[in-house]
Amino acid sequence: MMNYTTKLLTIISLMIFQALASANNINEHTVKSSEKWSFSKELKAQFVKKENANYLVVSNKNNEVIAKKLIPRAKNLSNITWSSSDQYLTYTDNDRSLWLFNIEESSVTLIEHNLLSQTPLKFNAQWSPNGQWMQYISKNNSRYPAKVYSLQRKRSYFVPIASNLISDIAWHRDNNELVINVEQPIQSQPKMSLLDIKMTVKSGTQVVQLY
Repeated sequence: MMNYTTKLLTIISLMIFQALASANNINEHTVKSSEKWSFSKELKAQFVKKENANYLVVSNKNNEVIAKKLIPRAKNLSNITWSSSDQYLTYTDNDRSLWLFNIEESSVTLIEHNLLSQTPLKFNAQWSPNGQWMQYISKNNSRYPAKVYSLQRKRSYFVPIASNLISDIAWHRDNNELVINVEQPIQSQPKMSLLDIKMTVKSGTQVVQLY
């Protein structure tokens, strides 16, 4: 009886060992990036590489997968930036392309790319407080590098401020106001409009208001 019990325990131990070895083998082929949490802290996003395939995975606080998107031919995926609405996020691919991910539809849209650039591109994507606009820096136009992307119109627009004037650009914390700091003040205070985007440029610090 003791001999049978010993054999049974040995078999169970071997089964557990094989299961653990199999799990470790799977983990060896799965690489995960660091998690990027949304503004509400309800969702998190990360890149997962499994069996030479790259995925963008969005999960909730309970680690339940909300959305999963295969990203073919991806290289150096990074720079996840959440919208304030938790419905969209942006990421970069190989420091050459800026992508928009629609979580509800699990779809991606190419916002900007420059495959000819010899140096990594710093898009520095920033979302407006209402989550409807995304500001970023383009390298495809040297005169007007600042752009804003409209979720409603699904396209980008140049912010008509010359690149040699801009020293810093960021959204106001509480409203849809894009604040552009310049190295030197300008004399004129032009007012511009583009569709429903109204822009007011002030001397010293230039402020572009988006409605």
